[in-house]
Amino acid sequence: MSLRKRIGSAARKLEGFFNWLFRGKSLGSHLAFLVFAYIALKFVLFPAFLWVTGLNDVVAVLSGSMHHQPGSIEGTFDNWLEFNDYNESEYKNWPFIKGLDVGDAVTVLPGNITIGDVVVYYHGNEMIIHRVVMINKSDGLTYYTTKGDANPDSMDFEIMIPESKIVGKAGTRVPLIGWPRTMMYYLVGV
Repeated sequence: MSLRKRIGSAARKLEGFFNWLFRGKSLGSHLAFLVFAYIALKFVLFPAFLWVTGLNDVVAVLSGSMHHQPGSIEGTFDNWLEFNDYNESEYKNWPFIKGLDVGDAVTVLPGNITIGDVVVYYHGNEMIIHRVVMINKSDGLTYYTTKGDANPDSMDFEIMIPESKIVGKAGTRVPLIGWPRTMMYYLVGV
């Protein structure tokens, strides 16, 4: 068989496969399409999107630790700021001063991190999105202490986070877009 015939035969088989994958009505073709779509999104389209936009990541807010609720939560946040000697002129221009809600999608940007920035970092295998409340430099290394706005204080794992664990700082908030990811986290643990 000539090279031209082998290429033509392979092209017809590939065309048949893609017809089955994209136009097929069987359960097998639907499941194969879901696997194909997942692989394409996770390993091709999403990384390409991050590369083109210059973002480090896009994350969903999965917990209420950054949620401000009039009365109790804002009281906790405001009281904490006051107790730790922050004045309004320091924090009034902090990003996301009104907090973040469960289900928000947040872009993650590279850049210099300052006190008051909201950052995304790794704690074990989990990504956490909290506000930087202290920066320490020691032996040429930078460490961050964070706190969820709705939490009464920093938790043990939020103290002295090495810079190597920081993914980046929160850039833009898109309300509700993160709900599919949030539901997957709570329903399936992914």
